[in-house]
Amino acid sequence: MQERGRVASWGIITVVLLIHLIMASGVPLGVDEAHYALYALHPALSYFDHPPMVGWLQLLVAPLGYDEFTVRLVPGILYALSSYLAFRVSRILFPDGPAWIGLMAVFLINTAPILQLMGWGLVPDLPLMVFGLLSLELIYRIHHDNCLPYWLALGMVFGLAGLSKYTAVFLPLGMVLFMIQHQGLRWLRQAGPWLAALIALVLISPVLIWNADNDWASLAYQFNRGVGVEEWSLKEALVMQLAQMLLYSILAYVAAIAAIFSLIRKRIPEHDRASSWLIIWTAVPLLAVTSWSAGDGTVLPNWPALGWTLLAPLSAYWICRGWSRLWVKGLAVFSSILSLGLIGFVFFFLAFMPLSTFPFMTSAIKDLVGWKAAAEQAQLLKQKWQKEEGVEPVLMVDNWTKASRIAWYAYPEPVQLLTDRLTQFDFWHGKPESGSYGLLVRDKKSAPENGLLRVQNFSCILVDETESGLDTVTVNRFQFYRCQAAQ
Repeated sequence: MQERGRVASWGIITVVLLIHLIMASGVPLGVDEAHYALYALHPALSYFDHPPMVGWLQLLVAPLGYDEFTVRLVPGILYALSSYLAFRVSRILFPDGPAWIGLMAVFLINTAPILQLMGWGLVPDLPLMVFGLLSLELIYRIHHDNCLPYWLALGMVFGLAGLSKYTAVFLPLGMVLFMIQHQGLRWLRQAGPWLAALIALVLISPVLIWNADNDWASLAYQFNRGVGVEEWSLKEALVMQLAQMLLYSILAYVAAIAAIFSLIRKRIPEHDRASSWLIIWTAVPLLAVTSWSAGDGTVLPNWPALGWTLLAPLSAYWICRGWSRLWVKGLAVFSSILSLGLIGFVFFFLAFMPLSTFPFMTSAIKDLVGWKAAAEQAQLLKQKWQKEEGVEPVLMVDNWTKASRIAWYAYPEPVQLLTDRLTQFDFWHGKPESGSYGLLVRDKKSAPENGLLRVQNFSCILVDETESGLDTVTVNRFQFYRCQAAQ
């Protein structure tokens, strides 16, 4: 039965990877995809938004040609690797567990709608998921066979995780809590954990150096964004829980909660409790913090991805052990139909974009449609302005999410932002100077009636408007302004 589970798992992993790769070149880049693709075009020790791993990984595929396919090659591979590691870790942490536990873990990873999208569009959570699963295996091996090579490998994994996303801090935190629970403090009397910490510190030094050189801008930004809560709302927090239930699958959500309660009530066999606690200590603190932060509406749906990925082996363990119960089977069927239906619809729509049939999807693809044409039009208007008046304008945008697509499709043109907020573009191209000229691109429903606009300290006049659409439906309207410092 285990061999059949292995074959089925590899079948799921292979089919999903092929689907992701087949669709990779057919859809324009989204907000985050374009932004992180720009990382590789501006190599650095680290970045304002995140540590550098997503950019460094993109550098590996850049020699193949930098386009939609190669940009999406990295997340496809990382997602497949995460699925394989979920299978492997499930079998290692629960060696005497149900025969189908590995297959169930793969199934949970691949029926989570948000994870499917992440496996197609790169975000920093993807490499973090890989290193998080690797850390579970290494901590388990350290707990059962405490030897120096495992500690050294764990230090490398923690360091690479730290180069992926700041929430990697929850991995060593979980390890410390687990080790204290099961071994007290005696594990600190050996060289292994200290050498692991040193290795991790050396590996994350590029992030520390970049932050030290830039007034700790990235750490301050992410801390305020992820932890700082100005006004907490129970409604917002509950909405986030419902979103997680839908986006990570109802089955995974219910199974994780049930498994945690089963462990607390000691209904999990004693020989599997240590592995269960290991998973809980590494996953739950992150989920608790994101759940709290959701109270002011600042949490994005991909932020808890590491937590739910780490919980997959434990959830799979609970589902397989409870499979004889009718309600567990019913929940699995209902959840699977819902999740696979949602995933299937999203990928079908992205592949064919029948917008006239599903006009309610218009807002969902605004970030995908028309941006390449808008960037090309902006470049033409900029060149025309240069010829007419001899000025040297730069491309301008008023929001970083808009700037990512314009900068990607207009590369190597510099793009500056007309905003008070500090963004990654300020580190690449600086803030607009008081005496500079700019060709501003906006994507509003309409322009001011008189064609005049004031943004920050710039006065702008409308020079062109375009529309972009699909399947006879208008999706985006772009306005182009000539801007110069206000008098």
